[in-house]
Amino acid sequence: MNSGFNLRNDVPVGNTMRVNACADQFLQIDHIERALANPRLREEWLADPQTLVVGGGSNILFVTDRIDKAVAIKAADHGFVDEGETVLVFAEAGLGLDDWVRLTAEQGLYGLERLAEIPGTVGAAPIQNVGAYGMQLSDVLDSVELWDRQKQAPLRWSAEQCQLSYRNSRFKSEPNRWLVLRVWVRLHKRPPADWPNFAYPGLVDEAEAYSKSEKKPISSLVASDMAEIVTRVRRKKLPDWRQWLPGSLGSFFHNPIVSKQHANKLKANWPDVPLYALDDPDSVKLSAGWLIEQAGWRGRLFGAAGVYDRHALVLINRGGADGKQLLQLAEAIEADVWKHFAVRLKTEPMIV
Repeated sequence: MNSGFNLRNDVPVGNTMRVNACADQFLQIDHIERALANPRLREEWLADPQTLVVGGGSNILFVTDRIDKAVAIKAADHGFVDEGETVLVFAEAGLGLDDWVRLTAEQGLYGLERLAEIPGTVGAAPIQNVGAYGMQLSDVLDSVELWDRQKQAPLRWSAEQCQLSYRNSRFKSEPNRWLVLRVWVRLHKRPPADWPNFAYPGLVDEAEAYSKSEKKPISSLVASDMAEIVTRVRRKKLPDWRQWLPGSLGSFFHNPIVSKQHANKLKANWPDVPLYALDDPDSVKLSAGWLIEQAGWRGRLFGAAGVYDRHALVLINRGGADGKQLLQLAEAIEADVWKHFAVRLKTEPMIV
């Protein structure tokens, strides 16, 4: 019987920034239940806090050439439970997030379509609480199946237990403990009441162009149409993560959250600064890309490293940049934004 996993030595751990590190030992999980039934895997690998869990490599910047042990789930099964007006849909951690989005949208289910074209795996999605164009995974998340690496036991958390917030979760506050196995979301067979909502910048123009080219009225667009519109917008302003170069990790910085008082000061000095309201009336979200661009960083190159000329929030590797160079560039941007706006940026990728 197949063990459900594959163990190899000296394996390059790639990522979409195209800055690799070599894992002395690399464990690939191809079947979740069979692999977790192996005591050696549980005790020598998953219970070791030094074992690095990697997914699609779209949110890791390596500043080291070698790591000791790495594990990745490649199991990618998916399915659903029909519950009438809604459908509970699951995917194993190794399935590509973009693949899952398109599968559900093509099945006529609403809820994930605005996450189209985001790289990475399903397993990484709740850790970051990935989001785009007005929605986050937390909007549709039902539950997450996990492996507790400390207690060596499976469990299933509700969405509330995951403590998801803007680009954050309980998983990030308790690093090296949780291994995401499967993610469950609740999707809808009918579009939401505000469908289609193109309030987010960039969507409305692309939707109109799409409607015209496809000869399809905007009022008749479905989930798969929205996924395609989002895809076209993202490809115009972000590097294609499927191509080798330029390498990138997508948005390199979180959009910062500041006090409303500080936001008002910024507005007085820079009237066109974008401000986004939050549930907390005393806080405001800013656009990190706008701050970086106003500080003069968009399109600047530093050898093989640089800031993407189409989007200031994206750092790129043009070929040959290492993790240290990219981290130094990020730190220089952070310092300059602080100097100009007294706003602290926080990097989004994991720095290893």
